Amino acid sequence: MAERPRRRRVLPIAIGAAVVVAGGGLWYWNRSAPPADVPQSACWNAFTHDDLAALTGRGNGASVRQTKVSFGDLDIRSLAPSCTVTRKRGGTSEVLADISTSRRDEKFRQAKTKAEAAGWQPVVPASLDFGPAAQGWLFHEGTVQLLLHCEYVEADGRPTSFPYRLITITGSRGSTDTPATEVHRIRMDAALRTAKEAVRAQGCTNAPQLAAQAPAAPF
Repeated sequence: MAERPRRRRVLPIAIGAAVVVAGGGLWYWNRSAPPADVPQSACWNAFTHDDLAALTGRGNGASVRQTKVSFGDLDIRSLAPSCTVTRKRGGTSEVLADISTSRRDEKFRQAKTKAEAAGWQPVVPASLDFGPAAQGWLFHEGTVQLLLHCEYVEADGRPTSFPYRLITITGSRGSTDTPATEVHRIRMDAALRTAKEAVRAQGCTNAPQLAAQAPAAPF
């Protein structure tokens, strides 16, 4: 009779572990949890514990979902790496940060450059300095973009025709207790950390140089 309660405790733990393994990249973090509980591998280390706390606000939790594909997967047909941070509040959810990535060619970079030179009418984003190997922009609604120059060899041995990686971070305003400049800072930091992970995992042959830290939020 003494063994039955212990077995009842073990079963939910085993089931929970199986769910985590089957989820393949789905984590849940609660605002009241200690820093050690934050999954440091989530979103390629793009967000710190303090970043998540600032985005979610007191008393709310955050779930983080990211694709299994890595930046080191050179198959152009594969899905691009992505990661989403969602705030859970009551019975509703809200996307706080959505990181999407895609391969781009020289024509895309030229189009971006021309748009920037022409003033991006009717919307003019602020230019961000992420280092010599990247171009960056912060749009007034809070979207951050980073265009990384990364030369590499495709899986079939040919030099890539898509030597640019576009990293885009969007999301809602998040906690009203966090100033907009702080939200922008978090997203710019996340963009730079994502770019550095892409350089590390993809093995860029042009040895791209990125800034040591993201620039200050211009607004």
